[in-house]
Amino acid sequence: MPDFPGFDRAAIFEEVVERGREQGVSEQEAYDELVKEVIEDHRSVGEIHDDSPTEDMAEQLRGRWSDFKEALGLDV
Repeated sequence: MPDFPGFDRAAIFEEVVERGREQGVSEQEAYDELVKEVIEDHRSVGEIHDDSPTEDMAEQLRGRWSDFKEALGLDV
């Protein structure tokens, strides 16, 4: 996975969990969209350079669907 200086992947996942809780995300498709939204939000404020590939980061976060469900207390 590409390295993003000053970018904490665990903190990004926690942000996804927090937003998911606020938005009532309970389906994987909505979770995948939320992952994309969080990454794009960080890109828009310059924390991720526009030219930086984020596919690996998004894939890793999408792969944490089970962790997300557990964090929200959803049926695992």
